[in-house]
Amino acid sequence: MHNRHISSIKQIDPYYYDSAPNTLSEWTKKEKGQITHYFHPIVRKPESQIDHKNSLPVTVVNGRADGPTILIIAGEHGNEYENIAALQETLCSLNPKQINGRVVGINCCSVDSYRHDMRESKLDGLNLARCYPGLPDGKLTERIAFTIQQDFISQPEPFRPACLIPLHTFGPTLIGATLSGYNIYPNAPELTEKQHQMSLASGLPLVWGHEFNALSVAKTPLGNDDNGRTALYGAYLAGIPATYWETTWGMQGEEEYKNGLLRIMQHFKLIEMGLKNTLPREEIRSVGHGSGNMASHNHAPCNGLWRPLVQVWDEVNAGERLGEIRNLHGDILGEVTSKNDGLVISIKRIQRITKGTSCSIVI
Repeated sequence: MHNRHISSIKQIDPYYYDSAPNTLSEWTKKEKGQITHYFHPIVRKPESQIDHKNSLPVTVVNGRADGPTILIIAGEHGNEYENIAALQETLCSLNPKQINGRVVGINCCSVDSYRHDMRESKLDGLNLARCYPGLPDGKLTERIAFTIQQDFISQPEPFRPACLIPLHTFGPTLIGATLSGYNIYPNAPELTEKQHQMSLASGLPLVWGHEFNALSVAKTPLGNDDNGRTALYGAYLAGIPATYWETTWGMQGEEEYKNGLLRIMQHFKLIEMGLKNTLPREEIRSVGHGSGNMASHNHAPCNGLWRPLVQVWDEVNAGERLGEIRNLHGDILGEVTSKNDGLVISIKRIQRITKGTSCSIVI
């Protein structure tokens, strides 16, 4: 059922590139039983030209025995660093002789935004995590998305990924619960359940599933911040399960990620470590397309100094005050109240804030 639905989405999406994936990608040629590092070039048209400056730093842990391929990506946003460190350290800690299969890590997907400490690319202003499946002859960020889609996500057997995990952080201005999130596909229940089980297997404290309408996404342009064209959508087009992870910036969330990645490898039987299953602190499912868009929650009504009044993991009611906005004399200019009953999973740190900014996420 879900394969037919995915095929129909591919036909509707004007950016879907209906061609054979690049089966000559360098990571598919690595010898068994070793860890290797290389730079994967960004596609460019004509195909004889490649973009070396922004090439993807890739690490491949190729096990000695056959088994599944796990694809992990970090640094889609250049000002998020814990995910990069967690991926680097996890991959370098693995012993290829004890791996059944292959772990492929793209340590930093948007090298341009990383160089400039920015969420978006400085060169073209685009958010990589909203540009899948990309364009082969588009702007830099669109070509990066296309390269990741074609050369990594959409590989056929025997290199077809068993799963994709994009690693993120909430960014330097947010505090949030470390979570594994996944899309709920009404027309693909089997794929949804695989993603749900992946999230549970991670051992992360929050598991969050949110409804996703692929048909709606297929009709949106690349680059819009609320279009849903994330790497998870790229994985959906390839028919593989995917979850994304978030953690708090600057509070050692990388340790939770490192443990979680080992649990995922155990879940897919790449390694045998005897790690025990741990239930999440909270598991939540949100209904309605767009419910997973964090930028859509609880916006500031004005400019000023933001002072949060709740904490992460607090249960709140609709209409309850989440924080207030003050001028420099301390006068209250406005307040932010929760749109719904739910759990506070992320909140802005104390900071100067502008009108329209999402101040907290309640699900």
